[in-house]
Amino acid sequence: MFSFLVMAGYLIPQPDGHRTQMPGYQPLESSLPADPAFQHQPQECPGPDPQNVVPYMPEILGIPLGLEYLTQINQILLRQKFYSPQNINHYEIQNNMGQRIYSAKEQKEFCGNLYHVKIMDNSEREVIQLLEIYKCFTSQREVEIQSPPGRIIGYITYAWQAFVTSLSVLDASKEPVLMVVGPGFQTNLFGDVNFEVKTKDKSQTVGKITKDSEVFLVQMPWDLDVQIKVILMGASLFLDHLVDMRRRQVLVEVSP
Repeated sequence: MFSFLVMAGYLIPQPDGHRTQMPGYQPLESSLPADPAFQHQPQECPGPDPQNVVPYMPEILGIPLGLEYLTQINQILLRQKFYSPQNINHYEIQNNMGQRIYSAKEQKEFCGNLYHVKIMDNSEREVIQLLEIYKCFTSQREVEIQSPPGRIIGYITYAWQAFVTSLSVLDASKEPVLMVVGPGFQTNLFGDVNFEVKTKDKSQTVGKITKDSEVFLVQMPWDLDVQIKVILMGASLFLDHLVDMRRRQVLVEVSP
């Protein structure tokens, strides 16, 4: 299902346009080492605190530019930095040592896209874009994942349910790859919550998305295709967006 490139002692999964079924990932407990080894991520402009960002990593053949670092990790932290006066979310995306991998900014557009996020690497180059476009006569929401911007690598779909949150992770051909399943927004809206990343038939748990305060921890298999890792990262940002929208709706409903 995958081809691999050997680099610095690592097996690097390569994009495989003819994948026909899910790889046989190991269950979560055996596929997530406690202390993964981190290498380098592209970094041309360290900024004021070079110790807080991962340094330069050379381009890897077959991996979209800016995603090289993701080939070596199985955990990502999504930390909300602040709201702007226009209620625009800003995030810092980190490895498990707290070093910045990417920064993300939600775009607010009047009468524009429903959901739009730009993700930049540490050289301020836009490498990933999440884009949802309004669709009439459907209760399902769909977000495109693009990397580089303009090139679709997959989708996230969400259909509202009262007691279960279920997001589908789809590849560029809209074939199901993974499912993200957790409690509904009605049951655990303001507290911490765990979502399970499951195989497409929901028979096996291969990762987790854990929300603790305002931080999401994304855990995934080492050998997961780097583009699917990006889609899971996008799914976590979209989950935060959905929770934030529902919170504001509840606050309006209960306000005098």
